[in-house]
Amino acid sequence: MTRTMGVGQLVGVALALLFAGAILLAYEWVSLRAALVDETQMQAAIVADNVAGSLMFGDRQAAGEMLVSLRKADHLRSAALYGRDGALFARFTSPTRGAREGLEELVPALGEVAVTHPVAYRGQALGRLELVTGTDRILTGMLRYAGLLALASLGGVLVVAAVMRRTRIRVAAAEQELNYLANTDPVTGLANRRATYRWLEQAIEARRKTGDQGGQLAVLLIDLDNFKVVNDTAGHAAGDVLLRQVASALASIMRSTDLVGRIGGDEFAVIAPVADGDAAAVIGQKILTVLRTPFLLETGEVFATASLGLCLFPQDAPGMTEMLSSADAALYRAKNAGRNRLASFVPEMTLATQRRALLEAELRRAIEQHALVPYYQPQFDCRTGAMVGVEALLRWPHPQRGFVPPMEFIPVAEDTGLIVELGRWVLQRACDDAVAWDRAGAPPLTVAVNVSARQLKEKCFLDDVLTALHRSGLPPDRLELELTESLLMEDMEGAVAFMHAVRAAGVRLSIDDFGTGYSSLAYLQSFPINQLKVDRTFVQSLPVAGHTIATAVIALARGFGLSVIAEGVERPEQLEWLRAAGCDYAQGFLLGRPMPAADVLALTVARGEPA
Repeated sequence: MTRTMGVGQLVGVALALLFAGAILLAYEWVSLRAALVDETQMQAAIVADNVAGSLMFGDRQAAGEMLVSLRKADHLRSAALYGRDGALFARFTSPTRGAREGLEELVPALGEVAVTHPVAYRGQALGRLELVTGTDRILTGMLRYAGLLALASLGGVLVVAAVMRRTRIRVAAAEQELNYLANTDPVTGLANRRATYRWLEQAIEARRKTGDQGGQLAVLLIDLDNFKVVNDTAGHAAGDVLLRQVASALASIMRSTDLVGRIGGDEFAVIAPVADGDAAAVIGQKILTVLRTPFLLETGEVFATASLGLCLFPQDAPGMTEMLSSADAALYRAKNAGRNRLASFVPEMTLATQRRALLEAELRRAIEQHALVPYYQPQFDCRTGAMVGVEALLRWPHPQRGFVPPMEFIPVAEDTGLIVELGRWVLQRACDDAVAWDRAGAPPLTVAVNVSARQLKEKCFLDDVLTALHRSGLPPDRLELELTESLLMEDMEGAVAFMHAVRAAGVRLSIDDFGTGYSSLAYLQSFPINQLKVDRTFVQSLPVAGHTIATAVIALARGFGLSVIAEGVERPEQLEWLRAAGCDYAQGFLLGRPMPAADVLALTVARGEPA
């Protein structure tokens, strides 16, 4: 197609040059003919002056001799002298006129130039002189000029052709490079998202044409489990190296009929024609096996295990969009099931995805309408039994389904980022409610607010905390932020920096669910915290079991100079054991269920807590 366009452009250039040449030739013809006319008129004026005497005295011989002298004028065809009465007085005809007429017959457009000039003496008209000049000189000049134009045009066409050829080569190379960039992932060299989806669409169309004889088409979505850790600890350059090694490992186990593409940051896709679901599962297991092998980076060996979601066409989905959505639902199931595994799509996953999408939409609407409310669970001093604080919890009273469990909507809020807005609102509301209780005469209560991983990653979160304190007027030491072990370990450096900054502002810090994570004592002693919170899983088995871990946690807190609070206290014997073990504070259904802000104030009044 490019070659055809090049020929067409050359033809266009040639026609343009031809048109320009024709205009130039026409202009040259007009110029040369005008010059010939001027020259003939000048010649006629000279001859007229010389034959005036002959005409005056009727000397035909002298007039003829004068006209014959014009024979040296190569292009003169004839000269005729007429008297006052219009009768021919003398005439000269060039002997070469016949040959020239033959040439003019070949080029009749050239013709002749005829000039008439009056013959007079001292203002008295004596007759007229007519000179006829041939235009063959113009023809010769035109032919030379046309030859030069032709050579110039040919040179121009050749130059244009050479330039166009070089341009076509460069354009073809640029198009090839653009096509490569448009369809290739720059990091791994694999097909990018656009090319992968186009290949999948074409493969589906081919399967539709072949029908049942074509077997099935498998799509496996691959999400690396530990890629974020590598990026955060070793840097993005090391992450790119890992991606290239993963891409090479995947390509090494694929068949020539399969396609491996990178469709996201740490997401890959494999499209493979298979006989059935078992054959697709075999490919998935090969992928899991090759990715379990450690990859060597400059910082050391890393394991890039992956979660896989599998979907089949046409068994599981009728088209590309449904296929990708179903594979993504299976991938989500694999990640929730513990990662480093393969999950095949089943119809129930679609229902779960639809329910989650509906829940997300309803949650967004509830946030816009301020339908979520803060609840507070009281916290008590184990020794005195006095109410010392509350933990802020979020509740969603759904108009049709009643209260939606936090374990159902909080993960959705985390995944969608809505938790940042929700957390900011709960923080402000908790501070406002604590100040409102003070004004109503309640004792000064500490309010504990849970911090999510998404909130801690926000650069403005510290500002959110300080803003909530400033707007409400709550003293900083009355606010306690609860952080989980797993949250702190995701970004140790950033978490420690935040904790030091918030402690400098006077805010208290507590590690929630202590004992269920994986923080070491070395990390613990670097955390500027005030309190450890014993997880309910250790409290529920007390006092029959679990006392070893609970005792160790309490002793550990004592060694670090920290206070201890136990959650999930539901039976009196649990409270008694904790009190005897030296636990400082407790909360749970035995002491008080989560309640609205107004009920917290009523509880302090009912207990007669001193202000």
